[in-house]
Amino acid sequence: MGGQGRGKPRPTNRGGSLKVPEPKKTAKASSGQILSPEEVRSDFDGCHVRADVMLERMRLEDGLMDFIQTMPLFLLCLLCFLVAISILSPAEETSAIHQHLEAHFQLEDVAAVKDVAGIYDFVKTFEIKNLDMRPTSTRYWCEHRYFQYLWDDHYAIPRTACSSPRYTSLGLQSAPAWSNDSTTSGHRRLGGGASSEATHQSPPCEDNDTAYQLEEDKNVTCHEDASHACQIDLGILLCPRTCGYCAPFEYEKMKRFGKPQVSLLPFVVYQSRLRETECHGYAALTQEQNYNPLLSLLPAMDGKKRGQILTCVDRSQKQSSEYALYMDCPEHTPSHRCVDGKVGIGLKQNFHGEPVYAEMLIESDKALTSMQKAGWIDMQTDTVSVSTMVYTEGVEMFTSLTVEFTFDYAGNVEGAVHMVTYRDLIRTAASNFAGCLATTCVGAFIALVSLVTYLCCHPDQYNLGLMLYAIISRLVLLIYPLILLISWSHQAPMSHEYDLLVGTFLANEGMDQEHVQHSLAEYFKVKGVIYEEAAWLERHRIASYVVLYVQFLQMVLAFNVHPRVAMLTSTVQRALHNMMHFFFIFAILFLMLAFMANFLLGGRIHLFGTFGSACSAQIRMLFGEFIYAEGVEMLSGTSLAMYWLYAISFMLIVFFTLLNFFLAIIVDAFVEVKEACGQLQCTKSFFSDLCSMTLSLHLQRKHRLPPRKKVIKYLTDSLETYNLQKGEEKAQNAKCPLVPARDFARDFGLTEEAVSHWLCRVESFSSMQVIHFQEFFSQETETKEIEEKEPEMEESTGVFNEKFDAVSINPDEIVAPAEPVKVTHI
Repeated sequence: MGGQGRGKPRPTNRGGSLKVPEPKKTAKASSGQILSPEEVRSDFDGCHVRADVMLERMRLEDGLMDFIQTMPLFLLCLLCFLVAISILSPAEETSAIHQHLEAHFQLEDVAAVKDVAGIYDFVKTFEIKNLDMRPTSTRYWCEHRYFQYLWDDHYAIPRTACSSPRYTSLGLQSAPAWSNDSTTSGHRRLGGGASSEATHQSPPCEDNDTAYQLEEDKNVTCHEDASHACQIDLGILLCPRTCGYCAPFEYEKMKRFGKPQVSLLPFVVYQSRLRETECHGYAALTQEQNYNPLLSLLPAMDGKKRGQILTCVDRSQKQSSEYALYMDCPEHTPSHRCVDGKVGIGLKQNFHGEPVYAEMLIESDKALTSMQKAGWIDMQTDTVSVSTMVYTEGVEMFTSLTVEFTFDYAGNVEGAVHMVTYRDLIRTAASNFAGCLATTCVGAFIALVSLVTYLCCHPDQYNLGLMLYAIISRLVLLIYPLILLISWSHQAPMSHEYDLLVGTFLANEGMDQEHVQHSLAEYFKVKGVIYEEAAWLERHRIASYVVLYVQFLQMVLAFNVHPRVAMLTSTVQRALHNMMHFFFIFAILFLMLAFMANFLLGGRIHLFGTFGSACSAQIRMLFGEFIYAEGVEMLSGTSLAMYWLYAISFMLIVFFTLLNFFLAIIVDAFVEVKEACGQLQCTKSFFSDLCSMTLSLHLQRKHRLPPRKKVIKYLTDSLETYNLQKGEEKAQNAKCPLVPARDFARDFGLTEEAVSHWLCRVESFSSMQVIHFQEFFSQETETKEIEEKEPEMEESTGVFNEKFDAVSINPDEIVAPAEPVKVTHI
């Protein structure tokens, strides 16, 4: 910048007339090189700065400074919260557990169950798989007196065998059957040598002939009927002396239990039932259907029927009777089972506030066969649930597995699998969980106080909506982790609940029906507590998801500090108006087509069977999954033509047209945002500008530069004043307003050195010239010269010497003209 334009400007007289000279630039500036602070100080009074570029840089640095101040603490809180919920409900371990349970219990077959017979078949398979996962089942243990450890000559390995007639009596194996040779005497007692302790004393080794006679309804003793009694479960319960089934028992391990997951007890099957009601409509006429004695080839239509033809139910009311089924007592029914001429099947239990009718499959084959013969699943059945409890060692995770089959009004069966895994936090895991949540609360509290303080001190310098959302996000991070921590501290360990669950059976006083039903009632009490704890976990998983979504949006908004990172939100914001209209028409057409498909095709194509399933099918069609729906091959004639009319309409209107409309809206908005980013003069990449803040902070501290928000307000107020004084038209023509460097030094109390370093720093980031040098005339001479010159001359020079406080323009309206406009502050 050498010696051009040094000192105070002087008027020049050429040919007897005064001319306004053009701005003069140093050779260095005109060549595009960055000026040094010394060069700026050498002609400080002639130095002017582009206000628009200065404002753009100050806004950018102010946003980045807020980002640097708030983001680390926010990320720390969010990270601690993520770690805490991952400790409470580890997704990786949970996924592995559920994946193994799905494979082991063959849960993929649930969707294939479509009728009652399929439910019974699934229950049988489920029982076999549950025995494999139960380490105390007879698959792994054999009575000591029947245990054999043999050498297998064929496979050349040792093998085990268990020839227990008691197992055969229970249906656990097919042989050997009981015989007099099974025991050397009328009874046998074995000394207990196990390390565990018995919960009860061994019962006396004696037969209960009276109870056996009642059950069998015949006047015989156990000894007299030993060949029959000892081959069924009654012999185990009522004839232990005769059959040689006296406690205590001692067991040898048949094979090693090799699974990391443990099923603790026999599984339970229970159902909820609907209340029976009077038939209405045509069902009422069917109940009173007449008969014709001449229809002898059609039994039941040729004679009077004693009993109801149909069973009608009220699907809005649950059955609450003491038993699920009541059947008439036939002849020879044991007197203690027949009450008021009825045999009750399936005692009612209470499970989380609702009546259910349950059966524990201790003797699974016998129990399932009796359930099928009695019609345990019938017209009144609403849902059938198969439930078991699984423990995974090593990670201390407890899983409640329930397979539920639901019946609709047409008799269709819909299967669903529910698995909830709860982790017991012990030792290090518990302290880490509590520590992370406490850190989250403390950090969120500090961030909340900081944001509220800034908002109260500088209410006009923040976007109120964004600031309020930031406050809400920190408030959520403060309140919810505190609620989670307090509620978790009140939860009983799941291991304690599982221990109680097993204890309900180990504390059983006997295996007769009365004691088993009592144990089943206690089982459902404990299972209700487990259900509540699992529901607590599921509620907090959903709540944590909502909290994370709030923080996700906050993170998206936080990165809006930089225009190049804010392209996502800027694009959505620009396209929002058009997208609202698009979604309005899209929703109307989409739902209309879904209704048409459901109304016309729902009866023949199951994908469109309900309005919801029709919408779901159309979403899949929207992603191009299919166009030829399953079941179309069964259509013909008008129905087939109507289907293809619907399918073609959907593809042309929704898939090809509306979907591409949506893409076009997004692309157009993105192009506009990209063009706007291309017009930025003083903004580089996010990482470059973020790294540059270190030097900017050093410069601000060293030279005591004013706060950026104060500078932004200074330049913004100047623009408003300038626009008011010049008018809208002339303000738009002022494409390149300049602010004297001397005004910055005066208005902010800075030295020339500080201002020089500051302006050179801004110049280094700009893609165009920011600092200009220009000669000045006195106010009176310049005013007189401008009044004498023609309007064309005034426009060509572009010189304005108006008196106002500050100057700036909107960066979106900046298009640099051939010559800058000089502006002064007074």
